[in-house]
Amino acid sequence: VRSCVFVKQWYQRRVRGGGARVVIWGTDVVVTETYDQFKRFILQYTEEEEGDSFYMQRLEELALTEEPYLNVSSAHLQRFCPELYKQLIQYPQEVIPTFDQCVNDIFREKYAEVNLQHQIQVRPYNVEKTTNMRALNPADIDQLITICGMVIRTSNIIPEMTEAFFSCYVCQKTHTVEIDRGRIAEPAVCPNCETKHSMSIVHNRCTFTDKQMVKLQEAPEDMPAGETSHTVVLYAHDDLVDTVNPGDRITITGIYRATPVRINPRQRSVKSVYRTHIDVIHYKKNDEHRLREVSEDDVDGKTSAFPPERVEQLQELSKTNGLYERLANAIAPSIYENLDIKKGVLMQLFGGAKKDFTKTGRGR
Repeated sequence: VRSCVFVKQWYQRRVRGGGARVVIWGTDVVVTETYDQFKRFILQYTEEEEGDSFYMQRLEELALTEEPYLNVSSAHLQRFCPELYKQLIQYPQEVIPTFDQCVNDIFREKYAEVNLQHQIQVRPYNVEKTTNMRALNPADIDQLITICGMVIRTSNIIPEMTEAFFSCYVCQKTHTVEIDRGRIAEPAVCPNCETKHSMSIVHNRCTFTDKQMVKLQEAPEDMPAGETSHTVVLYAHDDLVDTVNPGDRITITGIYRATPVRINPRQRSVKSVYRTHIDVIHYKKNDEHRLREVSEDDVDGKTSAFPPERVEQLQELSKTNGLYERLANAIAPSIYENLDIKKGVLMQLFGGAKKDFTKTGRGR
């Protein structure tokens, strides 16, 4: 169901009690039971004792907006079914596609006339927070985690292949292969003429998706005294690309990954030390500490976080003669002269104008 980030098929059929049941590989978690429990959660969960289902209302809004993404609070799931919440935390790579399939089935039954861009993707958030980035350890690998921090760097958009297109140079037979965990399963034999090693990849006919690397630094309040800040690498996909900018304080929910590093790019042997990153599932911006907040509808960024009385006082102060020189002289008054340096520090303290790069394709 989910491409690029999640593996689609990680299930093994086992026979128990005379009936075939699909379970998650290496566990006794039955996929059909997980499907039924999440379906009950979507249909029955309410925040009030009497009222309509909370997530059925979200699906109704989704049908109107036609945005195929459903945010699911893990706190709601924990209150409704602790066992299902535990499965989500421990096996997100296998459980989230089951949630996707369940929500799509419910949506198609009720809103069959609505055509979405693609299948609905469930995005869980608000799981029990890891204390900080330094607390991440090997026990958290392949589990769902939530951490907070500040974005310090974002990369350009990276095209990531999701489906490879092969063509046989003997009979021109074409064949497509889906990417499994970043690996391309190149066909060794042509399915038509059965010639060995005749399939070659055609790059301009492959399918790609957007990907972005984001560096997240731990918040200053979580940093131990006298130590350097800790950073973690995030990878965002599809519509999560270009949703955060450097300087944003965010809370992210994602899957903690570990990938091997090759000793030589041309050799298959890898190092014993693995490199870690987080595949992002959900972003949440924390803007309560900002002086100016920008909403989706506020393109110019003129929504101030100050009360009207404070804004009026600042506007009157801005009309004072010689305000610029007085503020510059008020910085480090014990240091004589160096007025240009003080003015530069003053400019940095007040910041600059917010720039909008949406028309150039770079986002805000």
